[in-house]
Amino acid sequence: MASTPRETAYLVFAQAADDHVDVPAWDAHASRFFDTRLAAATSARLLVTPASGAPGERRVEVRPREAEDLALAEAADASGTGLAMLARRCPRVWLVPREADADAIALRLAAILASVLLGPILDARGPELFGVKTARAKLAAMEWAAQN
Repeated sequence: MASTPRETAYLVFAQAADDHVDVPAWDAHASRFFDTRLAAATSARLLVTPASGAPGERRVEVRPREAEDLALAEAADASGTGLAMLARRCPRVWLVPREADADAIALRLAAILASVLLGPILDARGPELFGVKTARAKLAAMEWAAQN
């Protein structure tokens, strides 16, 4: 069982059934699609270095998807975007803890994982279920707010 409460993290649903962290592949993907570099800081922590902005480390955890994860995803997808159906196909979730309410490093890492692992992101605080495109828009809004 993961030690991070779902309410303090982004949950990334993963279609992959294993819990392998492939830092070189994830780094190549992050560099190509997110203008960000990833490196292993420790076995469970990743160093996230955006091209613009300060770098940061975040711990990631993986666990089997729980019934409550899916219930929150379905509640968040009441409008029927289809992301809850995608979450149902994902046997695992990756947890990316937030260090603050507006944690750009955690959101960036969650977006990269969602893109690599082919699943939606759940913010259980809302709950809110969203994909990579929305995560990018949220990141842009955070960056804009930080500059103004």
